[in-house]
Amino acid sequence: MAPDFAAMPAELRSVPRWVVWKGPKVPYNATTTNSTASVTDPSTWATFDQAQTAYEEGGYSGVGFVLNGDGIVGVDLDKCVHAGEPSPAALGLLDRVGCQYIEVSPSGTGLRGFGYGDNITGKRGQLDGVNVELYASKRYLTVTGRPIFSGPLVPLPGFSEVAQAIRGTDLQKNTEDDRSNLLLSSVGIPASTLPSAVGQRNKCLFELARYVKGVNPQATRDELRSIAHEWHTLALTVIGTKEFAVTWTDFMRGWDRVRQPHGETMKSIITKIDHNTPLPQGIDALSYGTQSQHLVRLCMALQAHEGDAPFFISARQAGEVLGVHFTDASKMLAALVADGVLTLISKGAGKVASRYRFAWSI
Repeated sequence: MAPDFAAMPAELRSVPRWVVWKGPKVPYNATTTNSTASVTDPSTWATFDQAQTAYEEGGYSGVGFVLNGDGIVGVDLDKCVHAGEPSPAALGLLDRVGCQYIEVSPSGTGLRGFGYGDNITGKRGQLDGVNVELYASKRYLTVTGRPIFSGPLVPLPGFSEVAQAIRGTDLQKNTEDDRSNLLLSSVGIPASTLPSAVGQRNKCLFELARYVKGVNPQATRDELRSIAHEWHTLALTVIGTKEFAVTWTDFMRGWDRVRQPHGETMKSIITKIDHNTPLPQGIDALSYGTQSQHLVRLCMALQAHEGDAPFFISARQAGEVLGVHFTDASKMLAALVADGVLTLISKGAGKVASRYRFAWSI
């Protein structure tokens, strides 16, 4: 279910604790390329606008909000919507809690309510035949903006009472995904390097080594070990190899074999750009600033590298090259398309960046 950003509660939108998610609800940092987020690390959270932009750029399934014990709480009911109709028991339970904002979950089969309550330990179990989970901190909840009741966030008089009444267990682990609580390395683990099936371990480890060698070629042995260990932890549910020593050895062998580190092609293209060469006739009349003009030159260089074929570039790549936030880079690329400097051939999705063709007559 695609999120409706305009309908999401203003009380949540104003708080900079947003993430994006994909796969089995694994949270990702909206401001860093392919890096997972942590529900205990504020540096991996983003503003609402940044999360929306990251989602709209492609590659993510939705957005989520982190609960940190400041009073905003969430109630999650599972498998209680059938053929688009919430069960009376589920609605009764949410009424008992006191929720006035209630939305449908991404699957379309659950309900989620937000409000204000005590900072309790997370609770999961059954009440009145309904599967229910209540959270106040160290969790993130997906947000769809698809409300069945669109009232404001209000104090929930029954939040603590329902938590005590649930016949279940206290939750000390993350239920959206256990990986969301991992503290991340300074480099981060790109999702493209994580295996999705048995048999992909060696290839993915090599891609991890290639990525790290591109972004941090001077990494120390301890830093490399930390990154490899983090990857091993994230991949453990998929790979057959359970011993970290095996992963560590294979990662280092891959590190030694890397001949074309991540980003090397882009670097070689950038070094050939001559900023003293005049821009194509008519570009100056568009009144672009220095950074946008730099982006024009970059796109010209990428097109020259690809010949007649379209070239690939993502907003994050452009932002890294220009030294600006990727949301600004995304707007710059959109302006180039709107002005006819570029033609958008295909919008990026997943691991694939957007494809463009330089359209301005040179």
